[in-house]
Amino acid sequence: MFMGRMLLICPACNTRYVVPDAAIGATGRQVRCASCKHSWYQQAAALDLETEHQSDPVPDETSRHAPAPERSAPEPRRAEAPPKMAEEPAPPPITPPRYERSVENRRSSFAHEPPFRPRRNPARLWTIAALLFALVIAGGGFLLWQSGWLSSGMTFAAQQPALEIVLDAKQDRQTLTDGTEYFAASGTIVNSSAIEQQVPPMLVVLKDVQGRTVYSWTMNPPVRSLAPGGKAEFNEAKLDVPRSATELFIGWARDSE
Repeated sequence: MFMGRMLLICPACNTRYVVPDAAIGATGRQVRCASCKHSWYQQAAALDLETEHQSDPVPDETSRHAPAPERSAPEPRRAEAPPKMAEEPAPPPITPPRYERSVENRRSSFAHEPPFRPRRNPARLWTIAALLFALVIAGGGFLLWQSGWLSSGMTFAAQQPALEIVLDAKQDRQTLTDGTEYFAASGTIVNSSAIEQQVPPMLVVLKDVQGRTVYSWTMNPPVRSLAPGGKAEFNEAKLDVPRSATELFIGWARDSE
């Protein structure tokens, strides 16, 4: 049995290897150069169909009938072990490096440290100041509204004339057929002094059960002046009076001048 050999040449360093065909196989295999560690895929060798034909000499007549010498069987040839190809080791797993940061490095680079001070935001300060100012104004307005000073910008006069206002025991208040609230303030102005008195305008104020002013208006006097002991009746009606109005107050209006 004849075993073929093939020549392998490393494409990287041109190192040559003589290996039997069986080492490569019929389909080829991956090999690696033992010198430079370069690996490549080696194709199988082409099948050689040429065989050597050896002809035996023609025997002569004298030796035709002579027994043919026995041929000794050729000693079987040991198949050489294929060269040991260095296998490529599997690459080691890649472990990402771990970075440990010290406690000092964990501190923010934007931290404020002496002699630096945190920046102030002027827009934010102005916004806070505006909100505080609005709260103060709203609180003051609420207190004034509770006391009746914001009814219509009118207040009672500080100095009262020597005149007396006597309200009728029953004030005319009713709800009309269309749902409108009707109210008429009525009473009498009396001059109890010994001299003639000028009659100023009167301020009419309506408040709810909590003492808050819900409606007010200025009423012109029925007369300009009253003689000593004189009297003058007044009666003036208004529509759309709030239903929450429960108390009536009439006094002398403060002079607009």
